[in-house]
Amino acid sequence: MPELRTPNDRKHLYLVFDDWEIGYSIRKVSLSRRSGKRVEQPSDSSDGADQGSSKGVEPLPVFLRFPAERGHPQLFTSAFGSKIIGLLPGMSDDGTIMGVPTIDVQDHTFIFGPGLTFGSCPIFLPVGDDKLFALHFSVFEILKKLGHNGPWEWKKLSYPPFSLSDVYSYGVQPDRSILVSTRSGTTFIFDTKEDVWKLYGRWAFPFTDHGHYDRSLQGFVGLSKDPETLGYLYSCDMASTMADDTGKILHPSPDIKCSKEKVYTKNPAERHVSATLLHMRPGRFCLVECVCTDNNMTDQELKEPCGDMELMEPEEEGGGPQCGRFMYRSKTFSLSYDTKGDLKVRHCRVRCYRLPHEARIGSICQDPAAFWL
Repeated sequence: MPELRTPNDRKHLYLVFDDWEIGYSIRKVSLSRRSGKRVEQPSDSSDGADQGSSKGVEPLPVFLRFPAERGHPQLFTSAFGSKIIGLLPGMSDDGTIMGVPTIDVQDHTFIFGPGLTFGSCPIFLPVGDDKLFALHFSVFEILKKLGHNGPWEWKKLSYPPFSLSDVYSYGVQPDRSILVSTRSGTTFIFDTKEDVWKLYGRWAFPFTDHGHYDRSLQGFVGLSKDPETLGYLYSCDMASTMADDTGKILHPSPDIKCSKEKVYTKNPAERHVSATLLHMRPGRFCLVECVCTDNNMTDQELKEPCGDMELMEPEEEGGGPQCGRFMYRSKTFSLSYDTKGDLKVRHCRVRCYRLPHEARIGSICQDPAAFWL
C-alpha cells in the first residue's frame, strides 16, 4: 500500500541567499521521509548522534529570485502561514518608504507589503498566522492585516522593560504570549491580547535565540550557542505559577534537560560555522548547519572574521569563489524523552548541499536564513 501523505509532507525547507548581483535567491529543498540519507543509530550510541559524512553533496535548486538591497539576509523572516518576508530597508527617489517583498511559497504569489519603519537588526516574532512582532532598539511593533481583505500596517506597542542588546532567548507559547529571557537572568512575558509586558520569572532559558514550543515535549526546545555548551539541545518543561517574596505571581525555573551529545557535525574534516534550528512538527526538528570543509588558507587578502575562523572575501562585490569551501548540512531528527526522562535524539537523516558560488562570505557566516513552510 502506498504511504499516505500528510500536510507536513507538503512542506519544504526554504533557504535565502545573498547571491545575486541585484538581489537574493530562495532555494527550495524537499526533506520528506522518502528523500535523504538516513543515519542509523549505532547500538552503543546514547542519542543517535550524527555518523554521516559530507559525501554526496547536492546542489540547491533556485525557487525564486527577486531584486532588493543586498547585504541583509538576517532581515528575512517567515510569517502569516506560508510567506517569506524580506523586511529590507529602502527609500524611493521621493524619500518615501518602499514596500517590502512578500513571497507566498505555496500559492506562488509575490506582493509588496507595507514599508519598514525601522532599521538595523530587529528580532522577529511571528505569532499564529496573522501577526508579526518586531523588537528593535527603539521600537516594538506589530504587523497585521486590517480586516479579511484589508491592507497591512505597522502599529507601535509599549516598549519592553529591557533593551534589545540584553535579549538572550525567546519563544511563543501556545496561547500566543511571547516569552523573552534576558542576559541578566530574568524572563518577561508579553500578553498579545492585552498588549502589556510583565515579569514572568527570575530565570532565563538555557538555549540561545529562538526556542520552539513542542506539544509532544510540553515545553520549549532550543539550541545553545554559548561557547561552553555550543551545539547542545535544551528542552524546558513549563511549570505552574508561584508567588515570590514580594507576593508577585511568577513562574518558577522550568525543568531543564540537555542532549548528551552535540547535534553539530562530528566529522573531523568539517568545521562548524553557523546553524539554525527549525521545528517541523511535534517531536520532529531540522538543523541547518553551515560547515567549512577546507581550513587551508589561500593567498587572498583576509577581509573579515567569521566567529573564530578567518575567511576570504574576494574583491568583487557579491562574488564568492571561496564558497566552495563551505556547505550546508540539513539534519532532521526526532526528539523525545526516554524512560529515565533524558532528552534523546533519534532517527537522524542527513543531507549535504553545495552553496551557491556567488553567495557572499559575510552572509554565510550568519545563521542560515532557513524556513520550514
